[in-house]
Amino acid sequence: MFILSKKSSLNWLVGLAIALLIHLFSGITTLAQSMTIIQVSGKPWGISTRYMGACEGNVNFDVRDLQDLGMNTYRIYGGMSRWEAEDDDGRYGWPSIAEIQANPAIINWDWWDKVMTNPPNRSDYWWSGSSEEIWQGNARTIFGTLKQAGIKPVLTIRNVDNSWNPPWALQLNPPRTEADWNEWWEHIFATVYWLNVRNDYRVDEFEIHNEPDNRAQGWGGTQSDYFQLVKIAREAIDFVYRTYLPTRTYHIHAPVTVGDSSWPALALQEIPREFSSVNIHDYNRDISDYIGRVRGWMKDTVRENSDLWVSEWGTYENEYDTLPLALNLIQNAIRGSQPESYIYGSHIFSLYDWGKTNGFKGLIGATGERRLSYYSLRMAIRVLQGGRTTFQSSTNNPDLMAIATQDEQNNLYLLVVNAGEKSHSVRTDLTALRTKGTGTMWEFSARVRDEVVGEVALDRGQASFEVPALGAIAIAFPAA
Repeated sequence: MFILSKKSSLNWLVGLAIALLIHLFSGITTLAQSMTIIQVSGKPWGISTRYMGACEGNVNFDVRDLQDLGMNTYRIYGGMSRWEAEDDDGRYGWPSIAEIQANPAIINWDWWDKVMTNPPNRSDYWWSGSSEEIWQGNARTIFGTLKQAGIKPVLTIRNVDNSWNPPWALQLNPPRTEADWNEWWEHIFATVYWLNVRNDYRVDEFEIHNEPDNRAQGWGGTQSDYFQLVKIAREAIDFVYRTYLPTRTYHIHAPVTVGDSSWPALALQEIPREFSSVNIHDYNRDISDYIGRVRGWMKDTVRENSDLWVSEWGTYENEYDTLPLALNLIQNAIRGSQPESYIYGSHIFSLYDWGKTNGFKGLIGATGERRLSYYSLRMAIRVLQGGRTTFQSSTNNPDLMAIATQDEQNNLYLLVVNAGEKSHSVRTDLTALRTKGTGTMWEFSARVRDEVVGEVALDRGQASFEVPALGAIAIAFPAA
């Protein structure tokens, strides 16, 4: 019989213990390496996008849709084709700028009251489609409803639209003569005066034209001509506010250009004091690159700390019912709330369809159906909108993108989007911000459309949850 000595027995036991420990810690290491961790910083990172909304569409207007989404801004395409399809007084070049300044009653206000209250075909969208396809209602209803709901309108003012209408305005596209400039100045003045002096609709954000660097959108002049258009528009708007609304603040948005355009850089050099908000479009799947470039152009100019708006983003193709695009909206919304690609305000294009049969497709269809992206954007807005304090949220998983925010009532939010085709078990560390409490969790995925799916409890600042494949979650922890 083989018998171990006392010393050999002790060595054998020690070796066995070491082997067991190695096996145990090897399993723990493997578990740690495979676990998805989200570490939330306790140091404020910046603020989230303050205004999140949509561009209009012509098949509907229902403020309950904006309220359900949580939107607080709405972009409207105004201008001569919509509200001055013919010269309002029938005398081209009259009245002069000086005559209007001396006596605003010289403007044909009967024209403006009628078109804003009783538009052709009973629709403020009469200019954009057939009568059987467009929403029935007037401009008074749109602007009055937005004011009552506390939703900020951003108004585009243009002489000629993307259909090169109205025909009479082609002669001032671009303005060259004194008569041309009188008509442009008068239209700007009349629009702003009617909205805010004759009425009180609180329309204080004005875009000068739409994509002037894209000829298909109707601008017939050069870049230099556009800069002059902005200058004269600013003078007209400024006169209204200085004379009649001295306690109100207005903002002029320019150059309202296509994605990747260099016009913003030149506008910041040539006419930086003629506008107050930098406004661009960006349909890139990753908006951060172009936003970063524009912010670089703003640096060391008088507009360095001005508001940056993206008044069109999302897609102008029929993709809002696709899951990749829906998830991309959440990713870009997060990017817009990050310091290096920060967006002050944005409008997705578009809330509703343009036309029931042909045209651009929005988040909501002509028959009222809400497309998949409607729900993903609603989740992003719930966490991000309102200029909330943001906290950097880093992860060891390349499939995930995350951000945390805290509102003025100290409610804490976490948003996580998973672009991968596998679900991930996540442990997040919120110790620096909150150590206990129970949060409500929403899920967005192919099968769950931004619905509450349960609660998440904090245990000494730690929380565990599952993020579905090709999906996202949002968690709200109420103030302690």
